[in-house]
Amino acid sequence: LPDGSVRDFNRPVCAMDVAQSIGPGLAKATICARVDGELQDVTDIIKSDVNLSLITAKDPESVEVIRHSFAHLVGHAAKQLFPEIKMAIGPVIDNGFYYDVDYERQLTVEDLKLIEDRIAALIKTDYQVIKQWVSRDEALAIFKERNEPYKLEIIENDIPDDGSFIGLYHHQEYIDMCRG
Repeated sequence: LPDGSVRDFNRPVCAMDVAQSIGPGLAKATICARVDGELQDVTDIIKSDVNLSLITAKDPESVEVIRHSFAHLVGHAAKQLFPEIKMAIGPVIDNGFYYDVDYERQLTVEDLKLIEDRIAALIKTDYQVIKQWVSRDEALAIFKERNEPYKLEIIENDIPDDGSFIGLYHHQEYIDMCRG
């Protein structure tokens, strides 16, 4: 850990396990982790000795992670309200984030207000977001079934077919692809 202390486990763990071993307050505050210098989801399994930093809202890099997570939340809300909307990408930018979508019509100010209200309601439900690693073929099948052509295009054109797994985040019924 950054303070020089060491936590030993006799099994593979995730960063959240480490945070919980330190205390429930830290576990609740942990947003993500830096594992050997790379930001990772708190649920990613750590199988070997690493340098680990637990990232909370006090850390500058937490802003990017929070914005990225919020982009997923925007996708979740939009898809609930407009089931035929097609989701593309939702990256973080210097001063915020956005989510590219394709819909049969232009979204109005009223639509955006509905999305905002739905986001507020989703936040209050405090639902669990579940990360799942799947094969490329599984990801293709999932997004084909969900009629998400832009997700299919990303998998087919931007993700190498090298046997690597693809991270999916489940937000209730909504599924989004993400590197974590």
